[in-house]
Amino acid sequence: MSLQIADEMIKEIAEQLDCGMKCFYHIKTGALETYPDNSNEFYGSDDNPLQDVMDKIDEHYNEYIRFEGMESYESFIQMENFINEITDKETQHRFEEIILRRKPFQQFKNLLRDYSELRTQWFAYKEQRY
Repeated sequence: MSLQIADEMIKEIAEQLDCGMKCFYHIKTGALETYPDNSNEFYGSDDNPLQDVMDKIDEHYNEYIRFEGMESYESFIQMENFINEITDKETQHRFEEIILRRKPFQQFKNLLRDYSELRTQWFAYKEQRY
């Protein structure tokens, strides 16, 4: 069975995953169901406003394709790969050094603020990888 998912839907799934959502694509209808990965931790299972969605997915799990976000080590590898593609060696070196510090994701994000063009490239790169 071959399944074709529209590019717009793939983009939506990537954006949702990047926001920390769990994504479930209904095979028959093409509908996307999402909820926060830590939804029960935040609300608790008794007062979770998304419990109906979660129950529906659980009851019909075999009708969905689950998409998972990247683990932090995978995200770090993507960040390293992006840095390796930076053509200006001085800038590349700055980014290589910054991710060796404590809280590398935050350091990377902060440094990107100084490089608007790279920031735009990073978001496109990250979306493509998702």
